Amino acid sequence: MLALAAAAAMAAPGPTVQPVAADKIKLALEVRTEGRRDRDETATRLFDELRRGLEASADIELNPREPTPRIVWIVAGTAGPPYAASMMVTERYSRETLMVLGIEDDDIAERMMSLQIANDHQIFTDADPAALARRIVTALNDGILAKLRAVKKKP
Repeated sequence: MLALAAAAAMAAPGPTVQPVAADKIKLALEVRTEGRRDRDETATRLFDELRRGLEASADIELNPREPTPRIVWIVAGTAGPPYAASMMVTERYSRETLMVLGIEDDDIAERMMSLQIANDHQIFTDADPAALARRIVTALNDGILAKLRAVKKKP
């Protein structure tokens, strides 16, 4: 009986190694329709496809906007097909980064930490919102996320 249990345990697949939460790249995703504060049907579909595409990467963690320093902003066009989207990636400076840059004054640091610094901006078009989302995810993975991954790998 004991040998049977041991054989079953050895045959079971081992645990999958997942990145530790601290190692994940934290992003917020904001998608809106051009000229509106919310999303229409196309922007909602684009948001869902983008979310699925980004969450497919084991090292990406999507979070609410406020505690997250990096935000992917998407403004979806209202006409289509072809569909269009403007993507901008912004980031907030951390206090540690500002100290490295030589900004030690707390008042100036607080003002700088409240700003969003643009890291990337691109415009995309495609005949289908799902294909448009895939192009945006690919651009993020090959662009800014690849750079962040390379920095995280350095000792």
